[in-house]
This record gives sequence, C-alpha cells and structure tokens, in this order.
Amino acid sequence: MRTCVLATLVALAAAHPPFEHPDWTSHPDWKVPYPTNTAAPPHHSGVPCISDADASLIGTSFGLTISNYTEALAVQLFTNNFTDQSDSVNTLIHEPGLTAQDLGSLTFTSKAEFIAGQGAQPPVPFKILNLWNTCNTVIIRWLSAQKPLPVQGVSIASVVPAIEGQGGGFGVGSQKWQISAIVAEFNSGAWLGNLGYPECKVVANATAS
Repeated sequence: MRTCVLATLVALAAAHPPFEHPDWTSHPDWKVPYPTNTAAPPHHSGVPCISDADASLIGTSFGLTISNYTEALAVQLFTNNFTDQSDSVNTLIHEPGLTAQDLGSLTFTSKAEFIAGQGAQPPVPFKILNLWNTCNTVIIRWLSAQKPLPVQGVSIASVVPAIEGQGGGFGVGSQKWQISAIVAEFNSGAWLGNLGYPECKVVANATAS
C-alpha cells in the first residue's frame, strides 16, 4: 500500500465563492526587507517588473502554502491556469513503484488541482534561506527543518500582474502579483527517509566522509 505525501488530485467541480482577502502581511513570518523599494520599473515590453518588496511578499506567501496552508491563500496567490512541475514531488507521489513515465510531467496542471492536493496535506516547516528576483521570476531557496533529516530545495516562481477575477494577488502597493507557474526540486531522498522508506532510512550517528 502506498504512502503518498500528496493526496489524489481531484479537480474542483465548482468555482470558489467570493471571499475576503486576508491580510497576510500581518502574519509573523512575513517580512519586507526592502520597505522603501516599492516601485516596479517597466519591462521593455511595457509589462511592469516585480519590485524587491513584492517579490519578498510573493516568496513568503508561497512558503505559507506549505507551512500554514489555507484555501483562501492559494486562491489569492495563484492564477487559475497555475502549473507546478517537480520531479521531487512526483517521486514522493509515486514511490514505491516510480517509473520513467512519472518523471518530467506536470505535478499540478491548474490552481484547482493544487488546492485539491495541497489542502489534504499536513503543514511542514518552511523557512526561506535566500530569495532573488528578476523582472518576472522569484527564486526561493528554502529549508524544511524536518526530523530527523532536514530538507533543502529551490522553487522558481514565474509571476504575472494579477489577473482580474482570479483571486486578487499580492503586492505592497497598487500593483498586485500572482504566481502562474512553479518549477521546484528538493532532496526527496531525505524526505522519503523521514517518512520511513527503508531504502532511504536514516543511519544513526552517520557523518559525511
């Protein structure tokens, strides 16, 4: 019998009802390291670029979908056509019995699938170690301080100006942003070891050579 980290994905059959946007900036894990840099310079295409402050807010909001998930947060953060691709997650889903066909495919093909899958999961620790951003990308290096093995990973989020009617987005000013796609990889071997898989079992007092 498989022990899956992610629940079976079930597409949501109905649209989400209206909701009030929670003030995630009041969460104790949320910090803006660039409080005065809120201007988003325009890209050469005319589309605005995300500011450092907004990139920090997007990164922290994404972390909260792992450590303190709520459906309202996911609805607000992701576009409706959001996609997530992670062979690390695909490995957790299909182990034991992982095949080549399980790798390289999308983990989530929409916001609805993400909500159906992530909403069934227990929270796990999530701490941002480093965060970088380009005009339309937020790169998050993170640590999940699990026991007995810590897990590190990198998530690369493509961001777009918030799309009307798709949740609202996040931003410290009038310009709001949403994540349209995530590509992420992490130490799935350590994660499987924490779950008790024998091939990834933790060796007591083991040290690196």
